[in-house]
Amino acid sequence: MNRRIVAEHLATRLFTAEEAVDNTLAAMGELIAAMPRARLQARVAAGVGQQAVDHVMEAASGLAEVRRSLIAAHGALADAKDQIGLRRVTLVGGGDKADEVDPTRTGFLEVVKSA
Repeated sequence: MNRRIVAEHLATRLFTAEEAVDNTLAAMGELIAAMPRARLQARVAAGVGQQAVDHVMEAASGLAEVRRSLIAAHGALADAKDQIGLRRVTLVGGGDKADEVDPTRTGFLEVVKSA
């Protein structure tokens, strides 16, 4: 299979994983915010549910580590892309690329001019 096609497939999967982790982290933030509000609305003692809050905070910390690892993997894959002769190929998707034409598309190839 063509290296560019393989790289595109891999990039699409990476972008999907990164988006999934970000969405999960956002949902975790909503849960974290909802827990103390629920306690206040229910008018129960501060200690009620504290163990659950601790577990959710621990999970959120774990997600932050997962996100950090994916960012590192992204960088390592960018280096690998260069090593296999695709230095001039930019795999675009889901990031904050200001010049992206269609931000709803992910994992497409774009040939860039040499600097």
